[in-house]
Amino acid sequence: MESGGYFDTASIGLVPEAVRAAVGACYDAMGRGTRGSREWRPVVERAHRRYAAELGVAEDEVAFMASTGEAVNAIAHAVPWRPGDEVLVLRDEFPTVVYPWRGLGDAVRVVEVDALPGDDRLGALLAAIGPRTRVVAVSHVSSFTGTLVDLDVLGPACARAGATLVVDGAQAAGAIPVGLDHVDFYVATGYKWLLAGFGVAVVAARRAALDSLRPTLLGHGNPPPTPRLTYGHLNLPGVYALEAAAAFRETVGHEEIHARVARLARRVHEEAAALGLVPVAHPERMGGIVSVAGHADAVERLAARGLAVAHRGGHLRMSPHFYTSDADVDRLLAELKTL
Repeated sequence: MESGGYFDTASIGLVPEAVRAAVGACYDAMGRGTRGSREWRPVVERAHRRYAAELGVAEDEVAFMASTGEAVNAIAHAVPWRPGDEVLVLRDEFPTVVYPWRGLGDAVRVVEVDALPGDDRLGALLAAIGPRTRVVAVSHVSSFTGTLVDLDVLGPACARAGATLVVDGAQAAGAIPVGLDHVDFYVATGYKWLLAGFGVAVVAARRAALDSLRPTLLGHGNPPPTPRLTYGHLNLPGVYALEAAAAFRETVGHEEIHARVARLARRVHEEAAALGLVPVAHPERMGGIVSVAGHADAVERLAARGLAVAHRGGHLRMSPHFYTSDADVDRLLAELKTL
């Protein structure tokens, strides 16, 4: 794990050596055919236990799919839609949160709303929930602005309206505390803050919400009338990676990781603001991402100085993880002065 100057976990998280070793062990086990199942089944079981504990749900409420896109599409096509149903999203949402619902055609109307001043995303959604709202789809932390949506407030509002809450946790799980007491579906991709690489995602589906679905993406993994979303074989190497990454993060400590991400993000937020680079997210409503106004060429200029950042949604985006050092933050802030 080469972390020096890396501020782009929101694009791709750095994969620990333990994860690479675990994927190799998976292929060793599969090299023995069915005999290897005695080795891989316990890994799959441990992965369910670890992510159930991390997300605060039951083990049978955790599933593994290929990506956030696969999971959200599977949910979208499994909702038993009624005439006049609406899906509520924010206008500047990440495409994966919006496109699956648009792909339903005339079956549902997608309602897009703008965030309120100060990038108040929660307030905009609360004000827009109506009698026809069947689903509210939202990113826990915006990939573009870094603003956090309080699910403990949004979830009960959805429940009162009879709406299902579907959350993209790609920019939250592994970086900040996640509580799902009021969330129906939560999807977290493996390749960002969870540090497990591409091709696998964790799906937390509350039993009551899952039982309300009628899946249309079907296979041997979910023969009717089961409401399971997973319809084929597991990406076994991906689950090995998820399990190893979870074990690695547990050794560091979830609370310690969350606290360090919060401290680093707040420092970048405060000192960038002091330089006149005003962050989009309010300091009390942000995750591990700090987005400020900046041109795309700043990414290359910083890269030339050994600093990895990104340009998303018209913003210069910085996303430190627990492996980011204070010295790296010093370097980043020093270079931001020159911009």
